[in-house]
Amino acid sequence: MHRCIVTSIIESETVYVECLYVMEKYMNAIKATLSTSQPVITEEEFGTIFYKISELHELHKSFLEGLKSAVASWEEPLCVGVHFKKMAENINVYGAFLHNYGRATDAVRRRCASSQRFADLTRQIACRGQPMSLDDLLHKPVARVQKNALVLHDLIKYTPASHPDHAMLTEALNMTQHFLDEFNIIQTKSMFPNADRAQRRLVKNSFIVELSDGHRKLRHLFLFNDVIACAKYKASGRDKFTFELKWFIPLPDIVVVEEDGSSAERETSPANIVALKSQACTVRDQILAEERALQDDKKIRLGGRGAAEKQRKKLAELEGQLVLASPNLIFRIAARAPASTALQRQHVFFLSSEYERTQWIDSIHALQASSAPPAGSNTVSMLELQSWVTACRSYLQTDMGSYLLRSGRDDSLLLGDLQLHIGGMSAPLDTAADYYIIIEVDSYGHYFRKAKSKLVCRSAQPRWNESFTIDLEGSQNLRLLLYEDAARPVLRGKCTLKLSREWVAESAAGGVSRTVCVGGGSLPLRLKLLPPERSARHVPNSKSGALFGAKITHVAKREKRNIPFIISACIREVERRGIHEVGIYRVSGSASDLNRLKKSFETNAYEAEQLLKEVDIHSVTGVLKLYLRELPEALFTDALYPDLLKAWGSTQGVGTSVDSGPAHTRRHALLKCYAQLPDLNKNCIDFLLNHFVKVNQHETENKMSLHNLATVFGPTLLRPSNNAPGAKQRTDLLAAGTVDAMAQAGILYCLLQQRQLAAQLSSHHRAPTLLD
Repeated sequence: MHRCIVTSIIESETVYVECLYVMEKYMNAIKATLSTSQPVITEEEFGTIFYKISELHELHKSFLEGLKSAVASWEEPLCVGVHFKKMAENINVYGAFLHNYGRATDAVRRRCASSQRFADLTRQIACRGQPMSLDDLLHKPVARVQKNALVLHDLIKYTPASHPDHAMLTEALNMTQHFLDEFNIIQTKSMFPNADRAQRRLVKNSFIVELSDGHRKLRHLFLFNDVIACAKYKASGRDKFTFELKWFIPLPDIVVVEEDGSSAERETSPANIVALKSQACTVRDQILAEERALQDDKKIRLGGRGAAEKQRKKLAELEGQLVLASPNLIFRIAARAPASTALQRQHVFFLSSEYERTQWIDSIHALQASSAPPAGSNTVSMLELQSWVTACRSYLQTDMGSYLLRSGRDDSLLLGDLQLHIGGMSAPLDTAADYYIIIEVDSYGHYFRKAKSKLVCRSAQPRWNESFTIDLEGSQNLRLLLYEDAARPVLRGKCTLKLSREWVAESAAGGVSRTVCVGGGSLPLRLKLLPPERSARHVPNSKSGALFGAKITHVAKREKRNIPFIISACIREVERRGIHEVGIYRVSGSASDLNRLKKSFETNAYEAEQLLKEVDIHSVTGVLKLYLRELPEALFTDALYPDLLKAWGSTQGVGTSVDSGPAHTRRHALLKCYAQLPDLNKNCIDFLLNHFVKVNQHETENKMSLHNLATVFGPTLLRPSNNAPGAKQRTDLLAAGTVDAMAQAGILYCLLQQRQLAAQLSSHHRAPTLLD
């Protein structure tokens, strides 16, 4: 049986290779005209229409020869697995072809409309004694790639597990299925036609968020080869659902509407994603605490089974709201009105991934350009399509994942920040064009667009040399998409890089270097993975003054941290996206944002952590300065304040060099005071000064010198409290205009100079302190 199936595959492959040979022969004939005075098409059109045809022909010719050689040898057992595996390893050639397919058919259609000579040449191409059009030939690889998995399924079915081919065939099938999943091509045998494009088949489908009457609704979108249909999820028993068809548009009438910001339906009352995630995290932490209690016999269960089920149900409801609220990339289609250029009602969808949006748009354009719709498609009815989407429900796996958490013990999911530097192509692309890159990462199973590079114009070897900071939340993979900026953006390549927790240690030593292949070129990357803040995400607390105005010792004890979360989180956010900002720490933030941040930090650390990423960076620095100002006792303490002033001396100027004679003496006196600080205060001061030196390293961009930083933070970190000895006398001096603000700034400036010198001399393996 194994040999019979292989023989059948050879017969089918022979027909396909002949079609590719005819196409390459036709391609060469067209190419010969390019050097004449009357070329049939332009060089650019030639490169687009016949993209990857030669590579496909060579790939399948080698595959066919390998199969024929194996069968001719009559050795037993017949082994062909190596040839199928090699084919699967080169399936990215199909990926490049499919990415370009819509553009190729568009080019054929446009040239046929403008050149009768070319139109005549494309209609009658002899293939196996039958005339075929160029469109028919270009569609052959599209149809072929959809059948590869079926061939492997059948072959494995009749290949015993003990057969030498079984492991390689299984590996080839897994690679092929992964490829098909990336392109969202349905492989179910019952949905394939007996002949190419002879009847309806499902090309692409997924759950999607539709904006309907101003509200987000969960839908499932089906793209068949003759119609697009949208259905709602309808409950049909516990944890079960079916599809109820809402609307459909015949393929010829579908119009993909470009994003112009006009005539779009507006969303009413958009959800607060930060608040939803905050609530969901609180419920999740309660569930995890319950699970830990159940595993410890010494602990008493926090609630009954009913309470646990109630919490899980609440978490599922919150995650359902996040599924609706999280996507923000618009995908808009409309129906062309009969006998008119006007559009009927538009349908607006939200997606989270640029790749997913591109796949929908390209699939629609490719189907519209490839051929006429199947016979009978003009008489499509709601009843008929309802039966189709109902039939699809029996085998479609609708995995909506979780926008929050898959498992409390899933250690492969990463949290924190990814610092990514994209260099320039070290190996050139096929053609010179305008290119840009889209960066996406997954979050608990869903990909989200995170950043877009600058546009590099007219280059086959583009150089971006850009750095990005990407926040990770439940992430495993980084995805880079290479686009050509044309009338309609064309996806030229894609690569996925698996993130590794081991990069955290390597990042401390300078980062990780990788080179990825994308679009036929080689792209060098530099990556640093920074772990997240270990924040104490607690149940919201309504107690007033729990953070702002509270003693720092009480805050640190409650959070079980060496540095309060508000200090480390704010500094982390500044270093993530604000270190180049002009006037960082000098420019004031929004009063409303400050109030929101203050409330969030006092009630829910997770919500505050998310809000920091959304507000203006000057609001982030503002809330940090506010917290430090409202400490009942400054970090340098009331007890040491007089000694610090005494060590500084009344004649010391802010700009005095740290290496001068008097400054050297004062520096030792100040460091002696510093050594007497409590450990908690010393940790916080070290952390702040390390950060200030980092900010100063970018002085040419942010204009923040050490003197500017000392002026901003000196009076905050070295102020006496109202309860300190002599405070009334200093208040009188303040009123008289003789305050020691210059001394406060000068003390901090001296310590910053010392810290800067220590940083230059310190080891790379630890952060310096003032005592270095």
